[in-house]
Amino acid sequence: MKCTLTTSLAALVIAGSMTTLPVTVSAQSTGDNVDCVRTPEAYIPAGTLAMMAYRGALEKEGIPGSQKLQLEFRTGKITAEKIVQAAVMGCILSNKYGLADHENYVSDVKKELQALMRIGL
Repeated sequence: MKCTLTTSLAALVIAGSMTTLPVTVSAQSTGDNVDCVRTPEAYIPAGTLAMMAYRGALEKEGIPGSQKLQLEFRTGKITAEKIVQAAVMGCILSNKYGLADHENYVSDVKKELQALMRIGL
């Protein structure tokens, strides 16, 4: 009994002294969402994606929100293509169907963002 108790205590001490180090998981992708921690949406309507960008949901991916987005969009620093790519890189939008390269989708995001800027939400 004493040997079993000593062995069990030793195992607990060893197990308790092992430190679990936090693992940093990257939410970046190479364009095809292979490194995503969460499952990206297969499709996000262009108006929704434009609103997300406008409200700052893509700031971690380098797309500023609101007034700074307006300024950078008007000067060409931020484009609809960059917004769609940021959504893919941020694991928000899947590129499974090639939306990042789909001209009509990117054009719709641009039109929706321009409309948001006109009404000034």
